[in-house]
Amino acid sequence: MPQGDPGHGPPAFEAPDAYARLREVLARAQFADHTIVEALGVKDVRAVSDRDVPLLLRATRRGTPLDTLVRLFLIGVGTDVEATRRAIEPMTLEEWVAAGLVRVQGSSVVARVRLLPFQGFLLAYDRTRRDEEGMSPDHVMGIGSSSLTLANLTIRRPCELALDLGTGCGIQAFLAARHSARVVAADRNPRAVGMAAFNARLNGLANVECLEGDAFEPVQGRVFGLVVSNPPFVISPDARYLYRDSGLPTDQITQKIVREVPPLLREGGYCQILCNWAHIAGQDWRERLAGWFAGTGCDAWAMRSETFEAGSYACNWLRHTERDDPKLFLQFFEAWMAYYERERIEAISGGLITLRRRSGGRNWFRADDAPDKMLGPAGDAVLQSFELHDFLEAAQADEGLLRRRLRVSPDVRWEQRLEPTPEGWSLAESELRLTRGLTYSGRVDPFVARLVARCDGERELGALLEEMAIALGKDAASVAPACLDIVRRLVERGFLLPAGAHCRQWAPQP
Repeated sequence: MPQGDPGHGPPAFEAPDAYARLREVLARAQFADHTIVEALGVKDVRAVSDRDVPLLLRATRRGTPLDTLVRLFLIGVGTDVEATRRAIEPMTLEEWVAAGLVRVQGSSVVARVRLLPFQGFLLAYDRTRRDEEGMSPDHVMGIGSSSLTLANLTIRRPCELALDLGTGCGIQAFLAARHSARVVAADRNPRAVGMAAFNARLNGLANVECLEGDAFEPVQGRVFGLVVSNPPFVISPDARYLYRDSGLPTDQITQKIVREVPPLLREGGYCQILCNWAHIAGQDWRERLAGWFAGTGCDAWAMRSETFEAGSYACNWLRHTERDDPKLFLQFFEAWMAYYERERIEAISGGLITLRRRSGGRNWFRADDAPDKMLGPAGDAVLQSFELHDFLEAAQADEGLLRRRLRVSPDVRWEQRLEPTPEGWSLAESELRLTRGLTYSGRVDPFVARLVARCDGERELGALLEEMAIALGKDAASVAPACLDIVRRLVERGFLLPAGAHCRQWAPQP
């Protein structure tokens, strides 16, 4: 029987070749997202959990190596010692125990970590325990909704050096490694750094360096083309969990990143932060955020995805950690609400802040709401939004915009909804919609929709407005101001694009 217990540390093999051998074992068992989804009949491998144990045990009852590994690492139930030995051959159970992947309890093998196949990677991270031990302060999170949102919105262009700040299990760093020569994965949580290092070796990523330290401390003196961060952004009075709580008041963790990252960005480099920010009584949230970026030498875009009233926000986060103890839940909830009252926090928003280092001109700040849907990957759409803002900044005067040639994005659709009337069908709603990336939509007058369709990149906007004015029976000068305001909004959202080299046509990454 295997002996020894590596304790609470992250998994690690002593033998360097063990990581490649583990990959081979998992590949031989077809431990991959697509095969698991097919075998279990689920939509997403991330949905495999201990919530549907009877159904999942039935689906994995054949006793194949894949069944054993799914039970062990995804469902989270003990597996028979001998069945586990057979599933992991030619590796030994003793190797896995010594590495901290599993432990032996009687005649069963129990996983110490969750091991998830995700988008071609294998990722180890901590299980969310629902037992008497509770969740440890240095708990390492897996792939949550915030991870997916940041990954979907990250700008994926070739990069010499990238940084994943607050790396956790390492997923953002590994995705960046596909388009970056080198990546630094940094975290203040030693267990997270160890977990990310294990995962980097498991996935054969030699271009990922894992460093421990608070904020930008371990990377001073380096300059990055891309910085991504999913920091401990939760706004609360707590400091119990490293993955959730920054230990700083209100939203100062985000302010700290915003203020400290510019010197570490190369000219034209981007920093993208998934974060929360507070709505303070008596302050406009846009004006408050605008003050964060003054003097940074960066253009900034805050894209709000959601806003919660303070009480709802507290409940949502406390359900992650205290849902099994109603008394403790209420105790923490009251403490959080008292904190919000002291800080005059009425609501809390979540979203993405993107900064671009740009010197030699007047930097701009923009804050608005994200579209209802983002059909990704949408990083190119984020990059295009910066380019379009540059275009509009260069064509501020109406005369300059009228001389521009625009083309309609191929992703635009004009949708009309008709309703019956005594005289026949009548137009009830006219809407332009983007079908890819940041899928903005908005109601438009049919005349504007036809103007958009005529933007072919060949004729100047002024000539098109002349035609529109004639169709309306009006003078072009009288319709131009209102039409140009609409055109600017359509360009800002990506419905209309500059012709020629002003803005590239973006396409999803393969």
